[in-house]
Amino acid sequence: MSDEEFIHTALVVAFTAAPGHPRSLQHAIDEIYRLLHEAPAGHPDLVIGWGVLFDLLQERAEHSGTLGDWDALVDAAGCMVLVAEPGTELAVRAWRRQWQALLLRHQVSRDPADLRDAKVAAVALAGAAAAVPRSVHQPRPRRPWRCD
Repeated sequence: MSDEEFIHTALVVAFTAAPGHPRSLQHAIDEIYRLLHEAPAGHPDLVIGWGVLFDLLQERAEHSGTLGDWDALVDAAGCMVLVAEPGTELAVRAWRRQWQALLLRHQVSRDPADLRDAKVAAVALAGAAAAVPRSVHQPRPRRPWRCD
């Protein structure tokens, strides 16, 4: 499967799931898991694929409220972190989702370990953000509006 086919397939599956229909949501989740596991290691779209899966798992967890669904969300965010290349915006996005998933799971579980893990993820998020090189693009100076 080429790079374009992979992400195109993942996005089509995700966005054709009927909103609010648990069976179509589960089908989309299963199909994206299959795509992720068939993709070769180092595939450039793995981070995006795990991000799409994260969004679907978050929707399922919010509807079901079960701890197992929140665990799946944390796992997906962890996989996203593992495949993200350090020093990129995608790595920052992955750590942000890991932090978010841990906070959401803490709201359900009230487990202090989730909060401690979220604090560790927040530190990693800050480090990931600091590792992204600054853009060489210089913003144009703003000109104040003139009313004559």
